[in-house]
Amino acid sequence: MALEFNGFPEDGLRFLRQLKLHNDRDWFRERKSSYDEYVEQPMRALVQAVAADCQSKGLPLYAKEKSPVMRVYRDIRFSKDKLPYKTHVAAELRRSFRDSSVMLYLHFSPAESLLGAGVWQPERPLLHAWRDEIVRQPKRFEKTIAALAKKDLELVKEHSLSMMPRGFQNYADESFGASLKLTSFVVRRDLAPAEVIAPEIVHTVVDFALAAKPLLEFGWQVEEARAR
Repeated sequence: MALEFNGFPEDGLRFLRQLKLHNDRDWFRERKSSYDEYVEQPMRALVQAVAADCQSKGLPLYAKEKSPVMRVYRDIRFSKDKLPYKTHVAAELRRSFRDSSVMLYLHFSPAESLLGAGVWQPERPLLHAWRDEIVRQPKRFEKTIAALAKKDLELVKEHSLSMMPRGFQNYADESFGASLKLTSFVVRRDLAPAEVIAPEIVHTVVDFALAAKPLLEFGWQVEEARAR
């Protein structure tokens, strides 16, 4: 059921701040209703509003139907960090949750809030498919990068190989050579807390998604080429 979005409340960020100080099951269990009211439901309403606005503007992004907000519970089975709860709230929007890894990502917390778009740390076959498509259509890729730059966006270089990946060494001197070293293809925009709780947050997210559209479309092309 779609919820009416009335803004992401300051109480939501305040709850996440308190959760970081009291990250234990008893504390959270007693305040689960507050989490639902101030964090879960506003985030659900936000991503549904963003999805509807994106679709109306020709950008096919959808919220996950049954669980549009990512779980607050951490998977601690193989982690040394046994704190049970995430201290941020996040959500993904995709063209399809069945066969697409390309996404619009929202991440809110008192310490760090951001928007991201693209594909993050894909498995090796998909990563190789991105590199293949860059080599196959270098002009389209460079046009994509130029379109992002016009919106003050660029690929995040944080996760990059020190050397050219195997099979792509001959492209080291090409203008797109450095991009072949990337292990993620994403753009991001950091948000101040005041932006998160501002009434215009839907427009902020949608504007970012539209600015990142060339990268999303390139990623969908990669997936379509791989499926053929």
